[in-house]
Amino acid sequence: MTEQEWIAKGKEAYARQDWKTCLDAYAEATKLNPASEAVELRKMTMNIVEFYCKDRFNP
Repeated sequence: MTEQEWIAKGKEAYARQDWKTCLDAYAEATKLNPASEAVELRKMTMNIVEFYCKDRFNP
């Protein structure tokens, strides 16, 4: 997949609140291009997850 396809997959997963798939897709896009917009998208998604989903990731 291309960087843009990974970003699109991440955005689709974000809309479904499928945080793991979203973060994984952004990570794959970042591997292909370290200067990708996915870097910032991943940071923003992590901020949301850490704020709203503390119990899910830190039982």
